[in-house]
Amino acid sequence: MRFIHRAKTVKTFLEERHIRSMSWPANSLDLNPIENLWWKLNKMVHDKAPTCKADLATAIRESWSQIAEQYCLSLIKSMPQRLQAVIKARGGATKY
Repeated sequence: MRFIHRAKTVKTFLEERHIRSMSWPANSLDLNPIENLWWKLNKMVHDKAPTCKADLATAIRESWSQIAEQYCLSLIKSMPQRLQAVIKARGGATKY
């Protein structure tokens, strides 16, 4: 078993619960739906065109509060389809 998380506490937690982790590249966008969320947040903040650090902080907070919980849930629920798409593409690019 190869651990993705290297922190000792995480390794211990996983071992105690007999949880196996899968390994895949961190930059594999197809398998990291958080990247979709970061892209959306970045676009929303960019569209607000903050001009100083304080405006940037406000834009981030406002944008984050505007992202629907359902959007986040849909990203999580998309994992089985993402995995299937990667398998079907034999590791190649997918629509995700």
